[in-house]
Amino acid sequence: MFKSFVSKFFTLYAALTLLTFICLTSFITYVINGYFISDKSDKLIESGRIINEMYLLEDINSSYFRTAINSMSRAYGSRIWIVTNNGTILMDSESNKLSGITFDTQRPNIQKAIEGHHVTFTGNFYGLFRERMITVIVPIRYNNETMGLIFLHAYYPSITNATNPFFRVTLISLLFSLVVSIMLMYLFSRRITKIFQQMNKTAKSIANGNFESRIMIHSNDEFGELATNLNYMAAELGKLEEMRRGFIANISHDFRSPLTSIKGFVQAILDGTIPPENQDKYLNIVLNESNRLTSLTNDILLLAKLENNGITINRTSFDIHNLIREVIIQFEQKIIDKKMEITILIDEKAVFVDADRQKIQRVLYNMIDNAVKFCGKGDRLTIETTKYKEKINISIKDTGPGIKEEDIKYIFNRFHKADRSRGKDKKGTGLGLSIVKEIINAHGETINVNSQLNKGTEFVFTLTLDKGNKMYR
Repeated sequence: MFKSFVSKFFTLYAALTLLTFICLTSFITYVINGYFISDKSDKLIESGRIINEMYLLEDINSSYFRTAINSMSRAYGSRIWIVTNNGTILMDSESNKLSGITFDTQRPNIQKAIEGHHVTFTGNFYGLFRERMITVIVPIRYNNETMGLIFLHAYYPSITNATNPFFRVTLISLLFSLVVSIMLMYLFSRRITKIFQQMNKTAKSIANGNFESRIMIHSNDEFGELATNLNYMAAELGKLEEMRRGFIANISHDFRSPLTSIKGFVQAILDGTIPPENQDKYLNIVLNESNRLTSLTNDILLLAKLENNGITINRTSFDIHNLIREVIIQFEQKIIDKKMEITILIDEKAVFVDADRQKIQRVLYNMIDNAVKFCGKGDRLTIETTKYKEKINISIKDTGPGIKEEDIKYIFNRFHKADRSRGKDKKGTGLGLSIVKEIINAHGETINVNSQLNKGTEFVFTLTLDKGNKMYR
């Protein structure tokens, strides 16, 4: 029963609610009783003051005084004594049952009253009464002296009878609140149970590969937010799975094509289909395809090492402008073949950076290669560097067709089909920008992409200037 979170939560809530109910009931009972006792005491004290004034004006043995005492006793529901300072009862409102009896006045409450203070306490008056009483002692004062004491005793059960209606109303109200609260909590816990069950079912379905599963919860609270996030996660996992399949298909094609060519040409040479005088030509093709396979394999291994932090960055100081020129030269023929315009906006002076030269060369090569492959004839390629504080920004911008807005956030993902690195010539491995991103991250630098469809794309990454060298040489 208590294995589920909801059952534990409901049980805990019910227990806390019941405990709160008991504490609140006890507190309210105490407050109500205290109020009525205080009210009764005030009335008895006021009655005692009136008796005090009468005592000073009237003879205690007069019929008027006795009648007044009896009337006040009935009116206030109390028993009244007139007592001397030594404890002798001069008058008892109940037919003088205790008149003439003397009791000990050395008790602290009575001594305090003799000193001129009003005293209130509860009990059986030191065993004189069988029932619990509220006793008020009012001193009879004249010329700042206590001439006697007025004892007013009220039965405690009468106070209880007065509080019972209030207590019953309070108890019924609290019980009603308790029942309603537990019922609402029960309904709420059932709703939470259904939500958790649906989330659990959907999570299991997603874990089993069904990325189309969705949680149908629409509420403006934490559950609705959690459902939205889980649905978003499922959608992203679905996209990732689709990208993974596309990646495997692309890699399989990239491996199969050169292997097929190699196998075909080697077989043709072996069976004599290709004459000896033409074999060098086809062997060069076989060599190029082998190099292509090697390059693809190296890309995959490099990306795997980079993602697992298995590549060590060997930082050196080198001229970034000189490296850019070296990389651009490698694309000279491709740029000429596509009749592209190229603009290089870099300073002729050397600018030294602190980075791994070989890996930054790979970054530049991959990014320029992507731009050249993606652009069509007549497009423009611009490479520019700008210094900002202790960094240098390297920008590679083209006027190609651009990237869709929804594809930009996946641009560095090796599984994404819209990866621009696959270009118009379809010869890329689809790993170029993923490798770029990992290398830049390994350097602790940043790379950003800005693109507009049909207007072009710009990649900008940062490198740290070498503090040990002059900026220009």
